[in-house]
Amino acid sequence: MREIGNRPLEELLRVVPARLREHIWEAGTEELEEVRVRAGRPVQLLYADRERLLPLAADERFCGLLLESLCEHSAYAREPELREGFLTLRGGCRVGISGRAVVSGGRIAHMASVTSFNLRIAREHKGCAENALPMLIDRHGMPIPTLLLSPPGVGKTTFLRDAARLLSDGGTARRGYKVALADERGELAGANGGMPLLDVGLRTDVMDGCPKAEAMERMLRSMSPEVIITDELGNAADAEAVCRAAAGGVCVIASAHAGSVAEAERKPYLAPLLGNGSFHQAILLERRGKELSMHAYACGKAAV
Repeated sequence: MREIGNRPLEELLRVVPARLREHIWEAGTEELEEVRVRAGRPVQLLYADRERLLPLAADERFCGLLLESLCEHSAYAREPELREGFLTLRGGCRVGISGRAVVSGGRIAHMASVTSFNLRIAREHKGCAENALPMLIDRHGMPIPTLLLSPPGVGKTTFLRDAARLLSDGGTARRGYKVALADERGELAGANGGMPLLDVGLRTDVMDGCPKAEAMERMLRSMSPEVIITDELGNAADAEAVCRAAAGGVCVIASAHAGSVAEAERKPYLAPLLGNGSFHQAILLERRGKELSMHAYACGKAAV
């Protein structure tokens, strides 16, 4: 395979069908963010500030081949993930799926057919959180409990990955912290067999493939972290785990989907975290084209 300087993307291209791989190489991989495959329509490539439609239209047979390839010919072993609507590949690329679901007892039993794929390209942008360090560390050099907010696709996961690395490694004027990464979907560390393939810091411990609430609880009990980092808080169990970690004196830095602090406050599982001291601040990520901006808002007692 030709070198493209992006290990997650290389891992993705390694497993997709050769025909799709060649078209992507020909179109170019620089700043490629998503590959969208939809049955009956041309494959769409989304870049940072443009899109391209490939001269390749997916059909039902191609979608089946792509799914088998992404599962590395073991779809049965990936069934729990498929029921949740996604796959995480080695290296951290995440594949969202949709199609026809079979429901039993009010829950999805399995996917009868997958007709849409969103192949999201994980990227290591080392240094992307460097300018935000003054927002993440107080004047005493201590990490600040932070909720990172943005709509999907803005860059929360990439930011959190680099923040974990920076807090873990430390620097000439700051010490490194013991970081616990609760990486439920494997996107932050891109681990393979428990070994991170992406740089998340030399003092970082990773638990992946485990529900983030349980991962936070386990690591709190057994790994004596100073900082817990996790991605995409999504329910009351996640919020309760954050509360327990915060009550135990551990700084939690996490993300959630919201376009503003007001939107986050309307989510019943996030509102208490923004008022009870679990998070001292919310940082809103906003993106216009290639430009990323950050705005910090004090929460709870810190806002008084």
